[in-house]
Amino acid sequence: MKLIFEKKVLNLMAGSIDIHIHSAPDVAPRILHVTDLARHAQEMGMKAIVLKNHFVETVAQAEITTYETHFPAFGGICLNLTVGGLNPYAVDNALELGAKFVWLPTFHSKIFIDWFKQKMHSLAHLAAENRDLTEKEGIYLLNDDGNLKEEMYPIFDRIAQKGAILATGHASVKEAKAVVQEAVKRGVKKIVLTHPEAAFLDYSIQDMKEMLDLGVTYLEFVYCSTTRQVQNSLTPEQLCNAIRPFGPKHCIMSTDSGQWVNPIPAQQMGMFIRDMLTFGYSEQDIRTMVSDNPASLLGISS
Repeated sequence: MKLIFEKKVLNLMAGSIDIHIHSAPDVAPRILHVTDLARHAQEMGMKAIVLKNHFVETVAQAEITTYETHFPAFGGICLNLTVGGLNPYAVDNALELGAKFVWLPTFHSKIFIDWFKQKMHSLAHLAAENRDLTEKEGIYLLNDDGNLKEEMYPIFDRIAQKGAILATGHASVKEAKAVVQEAVKRGVKKIVLTHPEAAFLDYSIQDMKEMLDLGVTYLEFVYCSTTRQVQNSLTPEQLCNAIRPFGPKHCIMSTDSGQWVNPIPAQQMGMFIRDMLTFGYSEQDIRTMVSDNPASLLGISS
């Protein structure tokens, strides 16, 4: 299925990389099976995709997808309760398989669970992804004294040894600042601040600037933040303006897509590009954020 976009958008989709996609099979309903998702991206001239799952590693899924479609797909692991939380053994296994990303806890982070408990009556569409979430306390990355938990350090070391990417997932501002500071000390070179525009994370512009100063490589802004998947969604203009204080060299545009209630991932990438053009970004600025920066992050040619 060829998607219809104007020529400028299609030109910018060519060579683009989406570092944040959810696909079937999953415990939650997804709009596309992983191989179909890759074929859509391939048809639109995209360069690669990264598969994310909140509950299992996606490296094997990505390898099978690449084999079947001849289109580059990469995977990683989220440190949620289903893999043992802050589990260096799970991280080591995923990295040995070829994981590019290690995401800190997402649906099982303390800040997300606390937020979900407050909002669950209006978040019925997330029920399949959050079974029994209200009975959990959530994973918090800091000790009572405010220092980072010891379990994080061997995880940093393995990420550094493999040259992999650490992403902050759904860590709170306080947790993420401690993580980045210590990860850099342990030799982690590639760090992504995951969707800081998300309402439940509540990052300020100053927080994001501080994260860059501490050693974050890229701020990742996602088009899902404008969709009905999230409560109190941003307008496309608000999302585009959220990027402006930092400049293209510090940002990556991705979709965080694949939910059954939203358009397919390749379509969302085109919509994001279209909106960025509408709100005044140059073609070069957009190419930097959809092609050059993610390619640099993954260690592939743009």
